[in-house]
Amino acid sequence: MKKMISLLLVVALFAAMAAGCAQKPAQENTEPTTEATTQPTTEATTEPTTEATEEVSDPTQGAEAGSLEAMINEIIAIQPVEFMAAATNLDLTDTSENAAFQLKGFTGLDDASMLKEVSAYESMIGSIAFSMVLVRVNDAANAKTVGEKMKDGIDPRKWICVEADDLQVVGCGDVVMLIMVSSAMEGMTSQAFVDAFQTVCGAELDFVLK
Repeated sequence: MKKMISLLLVVALFAAMAAGCAQKPAQENTEPTTEATTQPTTEATTEPTTEATEEVSDPTQGAEAGSLEAMINEIIAIQPVEFMAAATNLDLTDTSENAAFQLKGFTGLDDASMLKEVSAYESMIGSIAFSMVLVRVNDAANAKTVGEKMKDGIDPRKWICVEADDLQVVGCGDVVMLIMVSSAMEGMTSQAFVDAFQTVCGAELDFVLK
């Protein structure tokens, strides 16, 4: 009987100890988590201001300023041509037979001894009789002499089946212009190009040969 009572006491003791040592439920972490909030920053953006720029046309159109080719471009800006044409600058240091042939064909001159520069502007179509040639002489005092040689030496029938029967040679300073066109070309006369040449020169012509 005593053993039974002792055993019950032991059991009761263990039960009391077990109840006292029972683990408490884990507490949840209730601390609020603070998330970093990024405020969008508004940076002032500077938009480029576009200033209206006035386009200035270059009358030389790629030619060297002050050159005869630049003068030709200015002339045709005043008096346009309505067909395909191109400028040719002669190399006066070339003494070949082909160079002499070109010089004669464009200027009517047999040699370039009195010249510093030659630029020709002609139709790219062989059936259109049109030629404008500018030469710069070594000495302005010889300009008229050179002009007379050009007028006498040029062939106004050098094209196929067409002739430039409207021809003038004029001079201003050290530059001489030979202009010849076909009178069959409506709206184009040698005088129109002579007037444009005088405008570009900005001075009275020194001589006119017709």
